[in-house]
Amino acid sequence: MNLYKIIFEHHSPLDSEEGIKTYLLANNTEEVYEYMLKRYWLWRNSKDEKLYPVYNYDYEEICTESFREKMLRINGEIHEEDPDLSDAYSGITLYGWELIDTPPDTDFSDMIKLGIVKVGYIRKHDDFL
Repeated sequence: MNLYKIIFEHHSPLDSEEGIKTYLLANNTEEVYEYMLKRYWLWRNSKDEKLYPVYNYDYEEICTESFREKMLRINGEIHEEDPDLSDAYSGITLYGWELIDTPPDTDFSDMIKLGIVKVGYIRKHDDFL
């Protein structure tokens, strides 16, 4: 299992904030994406059917991808330098994740019991905690 830091940035016309939502144990970035899709309702409005262009180094469009494909390709990086707030009365919240480098034999059981670390996908329950 890998440890991921779930991060957010909130931008509004009056202020902005960034921080850590939680820490998550998951096998891979697909599990992180699925956890966030179920946990943070804003991701459900991610317009997954919309296709986004992918550019090469010469800024030529080479293909398109869905929001899910894009987030998995960029490993959850929050990359909005200037979010468009023109139609966001309450602001816009962006979510992402970062992989935290931890030794493979790290015991997270105490942090899980304390609620500091969440466990991603539990296959036998087919649900997220």
